Amino acid sequence: MNIKGIKNMMAVAFVGVAALCFTACSDDSTILGGSLHPDNPNPQQNTEADYDGILNKIYGNLALTGLSGPHGNSDLPSDIDEGMSVFMRVVWYANELSSDEALCAWLSDAGIPEFNRGTWADNHALLRGLYYRCMFGITLCNFFLENASSSIEEYSYKVAEVRFMRALYYYYLMDMYGNPPFVTSVTADAPAQATRQEVFEFVESELKDIIGEGTTSNVLAPAKSIKYGRADIVAGYMLLMRLYLNAEVYTGTAHWDDARTYAEKAIKSGYALSTTPLNGYSAYQLLFMGDNDTNGAQTEIVFPVLFDGELTQSWGGVFLAAGVVNADDIAAYPTGISANWGGIRAKPYFAQKWFTGEAPEGTPDDLIVAANDDRALFMTKNHTYDITKEDDFTQGYGYVKFLNTHADGSQIHNADHTDYDFPLFRLAEAYLSYAEADARLNGGNVSAAGLDYIKALRNRAHANSNMSVFSLQDIEDEWSREFGFEGRRRMDMIRFGDFTGSRRMWIGGTYTGGTMSAYRNLFPLPSSDLIANTNLKQNEGY
Repeated sequence: MNIKGIKNMMAVAFVGVAALCFTACSDDSTILGGSLHPDNPNPQQNTEADYDGILNKIYGNLALTGLSGPHGNSDLPSDIDEGMSVFMRVVWYANELSSDEALCAWLSDAGIPEFNRGTWADNHALLRGLYYRCMFGITLCNFFLENASSSIEEYSYKVAEVRFMRALYYYYLMDMYGNPPFVTSVTADAPAQATRQEVFEFVESELKDIIGEGTTSNVLAPAKSIKYGRADIVAGYMLLMRLYLNAEVYTGTAHWDDARTYAEKAIKSGYALSTTPLNGYSAYQLLFMGDNDTNGAQTEIVFPVLFDGELTQSWGGVFLAAGVVNADDIAAYPTGISANWGGIRAKPYFAQKWFTGEAPEGTPDDLIVAANDDRALFMTKNHTYDITKEDDFTQGYGYVKFLNTHADGSQIHNADHTDYDFPLFRLAEAYLSYAEADARLNGGNVSAAGLDYIKALRNRAHANSNMSVFSLQDIEDEWSREFGFEGRRRMDMIRFGDFTGSRRMWIGGTYTGGTMSAYRNLFPLPSSDLIANTNLKQNEGY
C-alpha cells in the first residue's frame, strides 16, 4: 500500500519477510551461528525457507537496520534515516534525551532538538523510525510463528523465544505509544488499534505462557542453558517484572506484589551480579566493555543486544561510545573507538545524583574516586557543569560508560565499530525492582530484604552502604545511578511521577527551561501511519 508516497507499515514489513524467507541468514547476527554477509541472496534460486535465518533476523532487528552492515538495503522505508532507526539507538534517544539525564548537541539531526526540548510531534523522524522498527519485528515474529515447522531443531524453545520477542516489541510500543495497532498474523489488511490495557494483557498472557504458567508446551529454555544472546526463561521473568513494576502507569492498577515475585524469581535463577574486577576495571565497568560477553559480566547480563565490530555492524552500537566524547576526551581517557562525535553529555541533574554542585575536574577514573562510587563515570576535564548553549558539547559533563576496549587485554575487533553488547536486561534491574515494589507495598519503607538488595548494588560500586533507611526518592535516584545512560530513565521518571510537570532546562527550547504537559508521558503515533491506517486514533494532546 502506498498513500501519498508513504508506505504502509505492515506492507513494508511483509515485503521484508518475503525477501528473508527463502534465503540463508540474511543479517550479521551470530546468535545461532548463521552465515554472515551472504553475497546477493536470491529467493528465486533458493526456495527453501530458512527459519534459523528468520530467527536471527528477529533478534538482529534490535541492533541492525537491513541486509547489509553498517547500512545499506534498509528494512524500512527509504525516507527513514537508516542509522537513526536502529531499535536500541532510538529507544535510547527517546528515553534519555527527554529525561533529566542527557542532552545532545546535534541540533541539525532530525528529531534531536525536539527530544531535547520536549516538543516532539506526530511527524517526529526518530519516533517514526522506532515505531516502524517495532512493527517490522512483530511481522517477522508473526511470520515465523505461522510458518515454522516442528521439524526445526529446538523448535519448542525457538517458538517460545519468538513469542518473547513479539511480546518485547509490543511492550515497547505500549510503553512509548500507548495504543498501537495490534496484529498477530501476517496480513496486508490494516490492523485494528488496541488499547494500552489490551496490549498489557496480551504481553502478560504471552509471557506467563512461555515461562510455563500457561497451557503451552513450548516454553523458554532453562536459565543459561542456551547460547548467550538468546532469550531464556529469566528473560521472560525480567520482562514480566518490568511490565508489573510499571503496571499502574499502563493500566491504572498496581501490581507491586507481582513485580516483587518475578524479581525474586530472576534473582534466584542462577544469574549473578558481576562482582569481580579485572585488570584494573571495576566489576561495574565490565558490564559495558567490548568483551562483556566473556569478561565475567555475562553472569549478570540476562538479555543483550549483540554487537561485534566485524560481524554485527550498525550505527546503533557506535553512538554510545563515540557520541559521548570528543578528541580531547579520547586523548585523556581512551575508549577503544576511533570516532569522537562529541554530542551527548550529562545534564546537571544527573551529576547531582553524586555531587552537590560542580564536581572536581578530571577523567572518569578521577571522578570515581571523588564520588566514592564506581558508577560516577563522568568526564569533567575540559567540560563545564552547566549547559547554557544547547549545541556546545563541552557544556555539560561527559558520561563515558561504554568502552570498546577489552578488559582481558584481547584485540579490539574493529576500532570503527563496537564490540560491546548492550545489556537490555541485567540482573541488577531485578534487585532494584524488588526493593521498589517492596517499599511500595510497605508504605514507602523498604524491608530488610529489599534493603539488602540495594546494599548489594552499592557494595559492588564501592558506594556507601551503611544506610538503615532508603526512601522511595532514594530508590528513584538509585535507579539513575545504577542505570544512567542505559535507555530507561523516562520510564522510571514517569513511574515516580516527575517526568512531566517538573521544570527542566531546555524544555521549550530555552536555557531557563520549562515543564512538559502530562500528555507527553506518551509519544504520538506517527502521522504517516494515521494516514495509511484509518483504524488508528491519535493519542490525546497531539
